[in-house]
Amino acid sequence: MKRKGFTLIELLAVIVILAIIALIAVPVIMNIISEARKSAFEDTAYGIISAGEMYYAQALLDGGMKEETTFAFIEDGVSPSGLNLKGTTPKSGSMKITIDGKIALAITNGTLCIKKEYDDSDIEILEEFEICELLSEPQPGSLAYLAKTNEFAESIAPCATSGKCEPGTKFAIEVAPDNIQNFYVISDLDNIVTLIMDRNIGDLIAWISEPDYGCGEVGYKCSKNDKGPITALNYLESQTKEWTNIPAKTYIVQDENNPKLYPDIERVGVRTRMITRDEANVIISNEWAYDNLSYDVKPYCYWTSTAYTFSGEAPDDAQLVCSGSVVSNAIHFNNRYGVRPVIELSK
Repeated sequence: MKRKGFTLIELLAVIVILAIIALIAVPVIMNIISEARKSAFEDTAYGIISAGEMYYAQALLDGGMKEETTFAFIEDGVSPSGLNLKGTTPKSGSMKITIDGKIALAITNGTLCIKKEYDDSDIEILEEFEICELLSEPQPGSLAYLAKTNEFAESIAPCATSGKCEPGTKFAIEVAPDNIQNFYVISDLDNIVTLIMDRNIGDLIAWISEPDYGCGEVGYKCSKNDKGPITALNYLESQTKEWTNIPAKTYIVQDENNPKLYPDIERVGVRTRMITRDEANVIISNEWAYDNLSYDVKPYCYWTSTAYTFSGEAPDDAQLVCSGSVVSNAIHFNNRYGVRPVIELSK
C-alpha cells in the first residue's frame, strides 16, 4: 500500500494561510497586551492617588499638614516613607500633596506617562512624551500664581501657563493679600500678558491739574497738556501702591499722536499704568471694554495716556474711552472721568 504525502503546493498553501492568520492575530494580541499594561498602569496611578488621600486623612487626624509633601518613586520603593502604597511601584515619578489636600502626580513605567495636576479630576495618559514630571511651580508675581477664581472668573484660563490668551479672557487677580480684582486680557505678547481692570479705580480725576502743571488758574492758562497725564498717573499710582502682589516695574509713557507733543515720562517702581490710545483702539469693539461705564451715572469714561491737539502744534485735549464709543477727546482738566488700571504679568 502506497503512502501519499502533501505536495509542495499544499505545504505552501498551509504556510500562506498560517502567515495570514499570524498577520491578523499578532497585532490583535499585541494590542490586547498593550491595553492590559495600560490598564494596569492606570490602576497603579489611582492606587498612588488613593494612598495620597489616605496620607492626608491621617495627617488631619494628627493635627494637619504643616507643609507640602513630595513623594519620589523609584523601581524599588518610595521616598520618604509613610505612604501606604500597595501594588507595583512606577519606574520613576513623583506625587505632591498640598496642605489643603490637593494632589498632583507624574509617574512613568518607561513606556507611558501618567499626569494629574492639582485641579484635575482625572488622570492624563501620555503615550508620547519627552519627560514625565510635574509642571514647575508658578513663580511669585506670575499670572498663574496670582490668578484666582470667583463669580467673575469661575475657572483659571489654561493660557495662564501655556498657549496664548485671547483679548477679553477673564482673570481674577489677587493684587494684594485678600484683595482680588477682576481683569480682562488686552494682549499676550512674548509671554507677557497685559490686562485691564473691569472698572475705574477710586474717584473721578482730571488728566492734568493746576498743582501738577503749575499752570495757574484752571481754564485758559491750563489749556496745554504738554507735560503729559501727570495728574491721572499720580492718582492711579496712589490708588494701586498697595497692590504688593503685582511686580513693580518701570514704565515709559509716550504720546502716540505726536512723539513731540510731550516728552517721554518715566515712572519708576510702579505697579500699574494707563491704557494707551492704540491699545484702546484694539479693544473698543468689545462690550467688555466698557464694563461698569454708563452715561446715566458716573463714571462716563476713562482716560488714555494719549494727548490730543487740534492743530498738531498747540496741545489741547486728551483722549479717552467712553461707554459704547470709539476713542474720543475731552478737555484734559475736566474731572468727570476716571482711570482704569492696566497691569503686565509674565507667564
